[in-house]
Amino acid sequence: MGLEPTKAIERSVDSVAKIYAIIIGLALTESVKTLIVKDTHGNISLDLPTLWAGSPAFLAFVFTLVPFWHGMNRHLDRCYLEKAHAVVHGALLLDLSVFFIEASIFLIGGWSLRSGLSTFYCLGVVLLIDVVWAAISHQIHFPGERSHSLSWSTINIGAILAMLGVLTFSFDPKPPLLMAIAMVRTIVDYRNGRAFYFPDSVRKITKAEAGLQPRSIPRR
Repeated sequence: MGLEPTKAIERSVDSVAKIYAIIIGLALTESVKTLIVKDTHGNISLDLPTLWAGSPAFLAFVFTLVPFWHGMNRHLDRCYLEKAHAVVHGALLLDLSVFFIEASIFLIGGWSLRSGLSTFYCLGVVLLIDVVWAAISHQIHFPGERSHSLSWSTINIGAILAMLGVLTFSFDPKPPLLMAIAMVRTIVDYRNGRAFYFPDSVRKITKAEAGLQPRSIPRR
């Protein structure tokens, strides 16, 4: 006896999310190791100048990785589990491929924290891939509508242009400026996509503001 269609897609979505989470977890682990481990013997160095030198890349890495992981999970839920109509199951393969590539680049970025601007280049590539994927995903899942994918594309394009400006012109030092761009990108992303990232909390707030929360009947 085969699985029900809804159960089958739930299992597929869960598998994609787990694969992505494993690679993202490895990327985060490697970034921490790269930041604090000083040699191939695994000796840890908490020397302040060393940590300070790698901190801009590390913070930019974490500030970019977290919303990508969070957004991927919400994207899968929104497009394959929450939509009531026009669910394009075949697009899950595209999502898996893109998420795998992005997570792998995050892993490379985690390894490259002490390699000059390499981590920032990796983050830029991830943003660029995400712009293209998000535009395609928008046309697949939400043609003619507003969507989280379109918002991601717009925000990421702005971040990419800002990063290119820092890398092209003689700004110095570059890492703190690139870190600031990554942080602002994430803040804007969460601010604009609050209803998407935290649907339950926003729904409760909206009901309360509209006076739709259940009220107790006053006793006479």
